[in-house]
Amino acid sequence: MAFKMHEFSDLESCNKALVEAVTLSIEQILSVKKYINLAFSGGKSPVLFLEMLSKKKCTWDKCNVSLVDERVVELDHEDSNAKLIKMHFLKNLAQKAHFKPFFEDYKLSLEDLVENANKFYNQPDIAILGMGIDGHTASLFPEADEIDFALTTQKNIILITPKNAPHKRLSMSLSALEKCNKLFLSIATKEKELVFNEATKGLNPKFPISYILHSEKVMCDIYFSK
Repeated sequence: MAFKMHEFSDLESCNKALVEAVTLSIEQILSVKKYINLAFSGGKSPVLFLEMLSKKKCTWDKCNVSLVDERVVELDHEDSNAKLIKMHFLKNLAQKAHFKPFFEDYKLSLEDLVENANKFYNQPDIAILGMGIDGHTASLFPEADEIDFALTTQKNIILITPKNAPHKRLSMSLSALEKCNKLFLSIATKEKELVFNEATKGLNPKFPISYILHSEKVMCDIYFSK
């Protein structure tokens, strides 16, 4: 297994521990590097974590922040992960961090969006992931037509078209995720625990998260709240 489990009785204590672990990893990497690259996931699940992280003392001015994935929408759209990061993280002590979204103009062609995102890509040292009840992580959705490509390509940013979720997405590929120095995965609820347990049984394209849990290239710390 390529992961270490950390279990907590409630969401707040889980997120507090995750904040401590992430900031400790940031400072450890900054002891040997001038700057660090971080990638955050979007959606509703990480809001509490992001709020807590924004208040944590850290060398934020040395942190370049990007996204694990993004919906192809305007940056001020309610579903934009860039908007989520700006609202819930880039404030308090963390306002000194440097944030770069995948794109500024969502109206560009999909080909240009992907090409530009790869052109200006900076490999994250640390990425904080989530997981859906379908076993997806980042925007690596199991039912997407592009999932096989996303799991095998050496490109860093790929296009994903979910069949059971809104909006086309840009997402880090499996290869890009495995090139991180450190991965964190935050999971909550019994429902997601059942999916997670299935994914621990072996590589399974029905559960893309399984490719992280069984990776031979990167270790993932799981923070699970019951």
